[in-house]
Amino acid sequence: MVRWRAGTAGLALGVWAALCGGCDEGKTPPPQPIVEEPAPAPVLPELQPGDARWTAHTAQAGRQDVVAVASDGSGGIIVLGTSEAPAPSYTSLDPDGTTLTVSRHDGNGQQLWTRSFTPEPGDSGIADVDAPMLAVSPTGESFVAGKVTGRLRVGDTVIVDSSFVAKLAPDGSSRWAHATGFVKALLPDGDGEVVVAHGLVVERHDAQGGSRWKREVPAVSSATVAALDAEGGLVMAGIQPVDLFESHGFIVRLTPDGEVRWEREVGPAAPNFTDVSFRPDGGFLFTGDFNGTLEWGHDTLETPCTQRGCHRTVFALATDAYGEPLWGHVLDSDDSGGSEGARLAVDKDGSSAMLWRHGCGSELARLSAGGDVLWQDFYVTTPCFATPLLRDVTFLPDGDVVGAGMFFGTRTFGTRSFAADDTDIFLQRLVP
Repeated sequence: MVRWRAGTAGLALGVWAALCGGCDEGKTPPPQPIVEEPAPAPVLPELQPGDARWTAHTAQAGRQDVVAVASDGSGGIIVLGTSEAPAPSYTSLDPDGTTLTVSRHDGNGQQLWTRSFTPEPGDSGIADVDAPMLAVSPTGESFVAGKVTGRLRVGDTVIVDSSFVAKLAPDGSSRWAHATGFVKALLPDGDGEVVVAHGLVVERHDAQGGSRWKREVPAVSSATVAALDAEGGLVMAGIQPVDLFESHGFIVRLTPDGEVRWEREVGPAAPNFTDVSFRPDGGFLFTGDFNGTLEWGHDTLETPCTQRGCHRTVFALATDAYGEPLWGHVLDSDDSGGSEGARLAVDKDGSSAMLWRHGCGSELARLSAGGDVLWQDFYVTTPCFATPLLRDVTFLPDGDVVGAGMFFGTRTFGTRSFAADDTDIFLQRLVP
């Protein structure tokens, strides 16, 4: 029975196949699913030198500003700034009490920590702190120099109505602080020690803040800017009188004992030196502003003039290790109100970044080791208004440029817009 039924079933299937095998002829086959190719990734424009890799905005209540910025040695950024509490709504007066802030940011601009140091009123009833100088050691320790009116607690030390130097650990905790004379230069090393030019002396502090040695160098008092070498030698620049009616600029190199190695006059105009840095070949780079003419080696620098007169502009002067001029350039801006407040940073290959401000904002220029302008960024507001303002600039170990500044209102940086309730800090990392 089983075999018959199986055979009968096979015969029936054979007959069906013969009769209906062509039943689908002439019919449209069912549509096949369409497999779409993946959409190509958007082609982003290649970043060019001077373009921002990112812009970071630190939003806090009250007034925030930048004083200085430095690389932490490991790809991050240290920012020295000031903060003021929001003013009461019923008054237009500035709020009392400036707070000193030190913050650390990673390579993407994200804040890792911040430390605040708020002065208290002293006998005068005033509480204020001004700290214009920041230096960071290769191991990430921060050194801050400034002046306090009132009483400022840094760790276990209280500074009263004095200039000071303070050391912070890589995590921002206080290591030590000392009252000093007015500080002109700081140079930390990788062992936690620091050389300081303050008042009329140059002094080296050990890792715990103790004094290793101190030398009197009265010439420090006449300089507006100075830089130190590890042995305590100085390069300085400033203005000195020639007679009752005329002054010239000067640049001088001193030995660790305060003896003059070389000195060079800068003029005939009297330049206002605002920053100086060592070049990797042992030479120096100076910046500042002037109005008139500077003779520098084979270069003659002149300020731009219009029918309404000449205006101050920014200069850059490079020397070799012996003070011989290498090159000099005017870094002009289109603003007829004049330029000032120049700051600079020098890279490991001898190139540099320089910034300055004018009536409509700030400018940032990248210079080759020979002084050629490689690119220039403009931080301006239309109609003319002096924000945003770049305050300082530094290089990261990979060569990227980091600028730090302040702004208020709503400002656009590249494709991003940020809003500040009063004044806020911004950071930018730029392609070198």
